[in-house]
Amino acid sequence: MTSTPPTRILLTALLTCLLVLFAGPTVHASVQDTGDKGRSTFGVQPSGPKKPDRRSDFSYSVTPGAAVRDHIAVLNHSARPLTLKVYASDAFNTADGGFDLLAEGVRSKDAGSWIRTARSRVVIPARSRAVVPFTLTVPAGVAPGDHAAGLVASLASSRPDGKGDRVAVEQRVGARVHIRVAGELKPGLAVQDVRATYHGTPNPFGTGSATVTYTVRNTGNIRLGARGTVRFANSVSGPLRAPGVETVKGLLPGNSVRVTATVRGLFPAVRSTATVNLDAIPVGGDIDPALPSATGSAGFWTVPWALLALLVLAAGLTVALVRHRRRRRPGGPTRPAPTDPHSHPSVTSVPKEAKTSMLIKRFTRPTALGLASLLAAAGGVLMLGTAAQAETLGTLSLTPPTGTDTSSVTLSTSGPCPAEADYLIVKVAGKGFPAEGQNVVGNSEVAIYPSAGEGLDIPLSETMRDYANTAGFKTLEGRYDFTVTCRKAFGESTFGDYEGSMWFTSNTTYQDTDPDGPEPTEPTGPSESPGPSESPEPSESTDPTEPAGPSESPDPTDPTEPTDTASPSDTADPTDTADPGTADGGATDGGSTDGGSSDGGASGGGTDVTTEVSGGGDGGSLASTGSSTGALTLIALALVTAGTAAVWWARRRGLLTFVGGWNHR
Repeated sequence: MTSTPPTRILLTALLTCLLVLFAGPTVHASVQDTGDKGRSTFGVQPSGPKKPDRRSDFSYSVTPGAAVRDHIAVLNHSARPLTLKVYASDAFNTADGGFDLLAEGVRSKDAGSWIRTARSRVVIPARSRAVVPFTLTVPAGVAPGDHAAGLVASLASSRPDGKGDRVAVEQRVGARVHIRVAGELKPGLAVQDVRATYHGTPNPFGTGSATVTYTVRNTGNIRLGARGTVRFANSVSGPLRAPGVETVKGLLPGNSVRVTATVRGLFPAVRSTATVNLDAIPVGGDIDPALPSATGSAGFWTVPWALLALLVLAAGLTVALVRHRRRRRPGGPTRPAPTDPHSHPSVTSVPKEAKTSMLIKRFTRPTALGLASLLAAAGGVLMLGTAAQAETLGTLSLTPPTGTDTSSVTLSTSGPCPAEADYLIVKVAGKGFPAEGQNVVGNSEVAIYPSAGEGLDIPLSETMRDYANTAGFKTLEGRYDFTVTCRKAFGESTFGDYEGSMWFTSNTTYQDTDPDGPEPTEPTGPSESPGPSESPEPSESTDPTEPAGPSESPDPTDPTEPTDTASPSDTADPTDTADPGTADGGATDGGSTDGGSSDGGASGGGTDVTTEVSGGGDGGSLASTGSSTGALTLIALALVTAGTAAVWWARRRGLLTFVGGWNHR
């Protein structure tokens, strides 16, 4: 190369390493060299002694001190000869989780320093290849676990920059080298540096979005992948699950990657929490590392500034209105008559009892008014919740009826959703899940689910083990209730629920019948009525003092417990259809305290998520209204403010009187 002027830029920074392997094992690159016309294209591929093979990369299991001999093929696809460098380098993960190698000239300290190629430079004729032997020598005292490197072929060339100066350019391609050294393998993942921020909304009654960033670090000594679940929660919303969380693949030991997730529909309840759960994923045919979930969390401020501004404005208007009414009030306080300047003013002392009475009245009246308004607001919210009580449309059946925590479950409704309901959501509640339940199917169109006779088949996208991991617990036990709510896509309209349950008899197995419930067997006591063929319903009681005729009992009763007929959960006949909530042989009362609440929490994958109002008690649970509890809280605040202002205004105008001197000013 000719001598260069002082202003010529000699760059070696364009060391882009094209190490992302395609479906085939060959990795190639091309570069336009303006000095010699034509495009130079070359690549590398694992090879045998004479020709390339079909390996996609180099992978070895070795012991400390071992030596391995292998070959790499360097291919020239160009129409002219190429002179290429061949060398090895340490591998690392980029910020986004990609696989990259150290730049040329940076000294390797791990697996890259173990590899020696037979030739450091090769001249390859046009449209030809060269097979280069290399030796991998593992140090005797190396730590066990996974080590990574790459074998690189590079082409040095030059091109003019924007100023016309010649710039040195190096184009590289490489093949991955994965080495597992025998010894104790210690998989490990950690969630670090969790940070969350809230993005508010100018709508004082609306919800905003939140973003969390966190670092996934491989703290073990083997390669791992990581599947993350991010949930946001506060005293009003949640837990809301962030959709589309990036799955980390092939994280090398000691390396880390930064992940970002965002959720919408979070109500600003002053203080919120973001929780990250990581599940390890095996890489490259490894066995499942069976690691516990790694968890990290961060609290962050979600201040409802727009709502606070509105409340301050309302309070200011109320104070201004009160002062204005005082100034215009007839018969206000009169000024005392002028007195003789030479006379001494008389001082009238107020008894202590009178002072105490005045102070009590001054402080208790506003308190009583605020309390009355608060009670009225709470009553209004309670009435709204009562009015939203859902109708039970029917039951759910599970397919398969028995299975494991990793089974794919399909829920089948006993009937269709009402014609006016075009969307549905599905929730699960029980031990380990949030008290309000957890959404397992987000707000979805009814039309996408196939018909199961007169009902719908709704496959769950994840397993019960996945849902448990999302909720942050490991042990599945007892009863879990599913609720399908038919609703409108938006707004507060719901049209009823389908309900069903499963029971986990161990941490990994379930069945769709209550293991502690009554057995559907024939009565064993003495019979005083005709045989079953003469009576279509088992209505006989074991109590000899009770009549056994079917006309005395409109509903089938449990032959083993004739004195308890109040709860459908005691019904022994599994064919009883009088109450659709007991078709599975067990109680499905949505108001039970064991997780029977039918209202959901986090969306199972949707982006616009709402948190439903939960309820309990006999007769079902509160309907999924489609609006968050934050909306109900705002309604209560509005009622408190409006009620207090109205009472104060009416009292000042004399339109409202109180017994016992409450109109005293």
